[in-house]
Amino acid sequence: MNTYLSNLFSYRSILLIALLSILIITNDTFAQDRVLNGKVLGADDNLPLPGVNIMVQGTKQGTVSDFDGKFSILVGEGDVLLFTFIGMKPKTFNVNSESNVTILLESDVEMLDEVVKIGYGEQKKKEISGAVAHIKSETLDNFVTSDIGDALQGQVAGVSVTSASGSPGEGSVIQIRGVSTVSNVEGANQPLYVVDGIPQNEDPRLAPNEIATIDILKDLASCAVYGTRGANGVILITTKTGNQGKLKVSVDGNYGVRQITSNTPVMNSQQQAYFDILEQRALNPGISDDEINMFIQRNKNNFLNDNNLDELVFVDYAPTQQYNLNITGGSGSGFTYNLTGGYYSQEGNVINSSFDRFNLRGGSSYKSKKWTITSSIAISTEERQRPSGNLLTQTIRYKPYMAPVDPSKDVYAGASDQEAVQANFLYQSLYFQDIEDRDRFSGNVSIKYDFTDWLSFTTNGGGNVLNRNRSRFNPYFKIVNENTGKEFSDPNNSYYSEQTERSTSFSWDGRFYFHKKWGDHNFSALLGGSIEEYGGQSHTVQRRGIVDNNKPGFGSATLETSVIPGFNYVYKLIGTIGRLQYDYKGKYLLSLSGNYNGNSKFSENNKFKFFPSASLAWNVAEESFFEGARETMNIFKIRASHGNVGGQSFRPYSDLPTIRRGYDYDFNGKIYSGAAQAAFANPNVQWETSIQNNIGVDMAFWGNRLTFNADIYHTTKEDMLFPIEVPSSAGTATGGNNDKLVTLNVGNMVNKGYELALGYKGKVKNLNWNITGTFSSNRNEITNMNTEDFVYTADQGLIWGAVNQSRATVFAKGYEAGAFFLYKTDGIIKTEEQLAAYNKINPAAKMGDLMIRDTNGDGQITEADKQYAGSGLPQFETGLIVNLRWKNWDFMMNWYAAVGHEIMNGSKLMAYSEGRHRDQIHTWSPDNPTSDIPAYRGDLKQGTTNFRGDTDLWLEDGSFLRLKNITLGYSLPKRLLKKTKVDAFRIYIRAQNALTFTNYTGYDPEVGGNGVSSRGLDKGNYPISALYSTGFRLSF
Repeated sequence: MNTYLSNLFSYRSILLIALLSILIITNDTFAQDRVLNGKVLGADDNLPLPGVNIMVQGTKQGTVSDFDGKFSILVGEGDVLLFTFIGMKPKTFNVNSESNVTILLESDVEMLDEVVKIGYGEQKKKEISGAVAHIKSETLDNFVTSDIGDALQGQVAGVSVTSASGSPGEGSVIQIRGVSTVSNVEGANQPLYVVDGIPQNEDPRLAPNEIATIDILKDLASCAVYGTRGANGVILITTKTGNQGKLKVSVDGNYGVRQITSNTPVMNSQQQAYFDILEQRALNPGISDDEINMFIQRNKNNFLNDNNLDELVFVDYAPTQQYNLNITGGSGSGFTYNLTGGYYSQEGNVINSSFDRFNLRGGSSYKSKKWTITSSIAISTEERQRPSGNLLTQTIRYKPYMAPVDPSKDVYAGASDQEAVQANFLYQSLYFQDIEDRDRFSGNVSIKYDFTDWLSFTTNGGGNVLNRNRSRFNPYFKIVNENTGKEFSDPNNSYYSEQTERSTSFSWDGRFYFHKKWGDHNFSALLGGSIEEYGGQSHTVQRRGIVDNNKPGFGSATLETSVIPGFNYVYKLIGTIGRLQYDYKGKYLLSLSGNYNGNSKFSENNKFKFFPSASLAWNVAEESFFEGARETMNIFKIRASHGNVGGQSFRPYSDLPTIRRGYDYDFNGKIYSGAAQAAFANPNVQWETSIQNNIGVDMAFWGNRLTFNADIYHTTKEDMLFPIEVPSSAGTATGGNNDKLVTLNVGNMVNKGYELALGYKGKVKNLNWNITGTFSSNRNEITNMNTEDFVYTADQGLIWGAVNQSRATVFAKGYEAGAFFLYKTDGIIKTEEQLAAYNKINPAAKMGDLMIRDTNGDGQITEADKQYAGSGLPQFETGLIVNLRWKNWDFMMNWYAAVGHEIMNGSKLMAYSEGRHRDQIHTWSPDNPTSDIPAYRGDLKQGTTNFRGDTDLWLEDGSFLRLKNITLGYSLPKRLLKKTKVDAFRIYIRAQNALTFTNYTGYDPEVGGNGVSSRGLDKGNYPISALYSTGFRLSF
């Protein structure tokens, strides 16, 4: 933590001073006669309106209504108050002798619904012809999280959010309308993030308290203006820049504890000893009772142990805390400002895991008659500690009667070779240290100049710099067999390393806006250009031979220092942007847009391509024949769109071959030094192309009390980019990340689905409610493969080190991307007749062995017998959000469900393979011939077919229903706060992920991963935890 503070307040001091300087403003103050209190309500439903701007006309004096619509303002006799709120008609109020007033604001037909961001601009919801979702900051405020994706899960139909793991600081995997590419490039399926108009190369990892609104462009017609970057959908994030009115300060804090609610059941010492005797009999059918007794006598002291490594590895009630400060205001002369700071800290529920972050952002805006200028600047610093990736699986392997784990001792003595080998892996996993520091800086400026009321020019520029340092420490413990003295650890495998990485991105765009109305005809146009540049470089310094486990660093190692090259790349994008929009009387809407995009990743002949789109909408409710129904159905809009967007999900320089030196060749007995081709080039690689058709409908009833939105879409992906491995016979090099790979356009894929959203808000006396439900279904299918009809994904197997026995995900024509292709099983051999029949296929099979189905009937078990067994992609996802308010009490509940997908349970596989799962005490044996659990024949790395990782024995239904969030809050009444300077004070209790209903037997059914190849593969993933917390919010 001291490192954080010193970093934050040293070379960032100048930036901090710059941020604070935006608060230096001048406000004219006037003596007022008295305080006027009041409440602002919607005239249609009498619901309170928070965030209404209230100004004393002719002055800079103002305020904003609170969450209950209440306000207090200093006034004098004869003053006139102006009330303004998006979507409502402005209203003036002449101050009289009343001390408490109620103001009713009416819906503005011309401003019906909120203004939302679209690509390079904004529009009223009424005028949008594409599929766009809008999220307010209040949604994010309901979650204690370091990741905004976690707060979005189940909130937006068509947006799938999956936690990659429960590790502190881990991000979410967000996919909009399904899998968009089969590329294994990290982040290839993630949407484009645009923060304050600046495209990002990855998830910007913003703190939720920095965000004002999020707008999600789901259909490709809306994304087309972003060209190659918009193929996976676009998430537009607008950060806070302040509000008109007096200075407002809010402080909120939260403290809670996290707990893991499930585990893999393993045996205790007594159960393990019993099973190991069964194991000895199964592996050695001729073993005598005397030999069994010798085994017992040799381990009799160990059998007295009962090590429960869960107590060492898992941390109950791990603390999480979050504190935020927000300062906002405006001068009344067009200038507004906002300063946001935050601290988030999470200790992990698994040892050696934690996350800490400081964030600070300043934003401001200035608007005059001709000029509009907005800017923001932000810094954040993070420290994240990860456990070893194999920790949970190694914990499963360690038998409870083995010698206790004691890190204070440098020597571990095991009773056997097997015990020493397991201890060696366990110690490496338990005491491995992996600490990553990230420092991020970002800033942007946007300038708009209005030439006339119908023509303007906007330019936007900004960038991001990310510095990352990751240190890894693998200590040395001496592991020996106490009976033979043989050592199973190697000091040369211990090491300390530091990986340094720097990533940068810069962008600029300039665009002219034209807006003109002739009678009932409304025209608008956009014409501009954009330039983006992305770069990165990294390297790793490593030193082996650790001699002091207590001092992680290069000084603790004795062998030579080595430098491992990482990456070094720069690529650029350039685009010409155009959009033309037309509407007639607000009834008939047309939008045409496109981007002529260039990308330096492609070869000279393929660098540029044009991506057009079109969308139409009909506001049926605006028709004269609909007038009689308008009081009931105030919105009825039908939408249709067609979008064409490119993709560039492959690594830079894929069109250039590389040669690596250091290879020796033998010619006629003589050795000659030489080189080998490393990366293979494909100068003919072309753009991926996504073509999408979308039809949608928007409805609202009784003044927006009931809303309904529906979309149906069909997306075709053509010329998908995928790296194909070149065989070694071609003379390929080895050792680099991209060796033996060549990028090809391999085939086509289809996503089709539908989305529904339903909302209802109302009021009965003091009870207000707002209920929202979402439902989405997506079907994914690979329709063509130009290479083979069946290709394994980049995943290296369900169990580390056993690729050939546990690889399960493939790309296959006619199935989902990353579908499971597995051996089907027919139970275990229980009768002599079954044994005789199965010996024809597998002559080595014995009683109690697993029977793998010969699906093609050729009399042998080969990969040709693997069949489709499901997918890790849900058939549908749904969310339910309930908000209730009664007097000063508020209640929020958020449910999320994913249904119709499968999970490969790698934790269960590891437990069975190592003979550790609790169910295995009921395994098949001559004394238990009716068991359905296969006999133990050793782990899968020893070639046993009973516990292969690519059979349907480990396939489980992954469907689940989860209570994401439940919150109960209380706000102190205004009458208690009158004599203080406090505007509002709220306290609450909250639980996140408190309940999960599922049939899945692994740690957690939410199994994500950073790529399509790992979706639905549970490899002992860090489980998601439940959080129980309490907090407050204070504003003044």
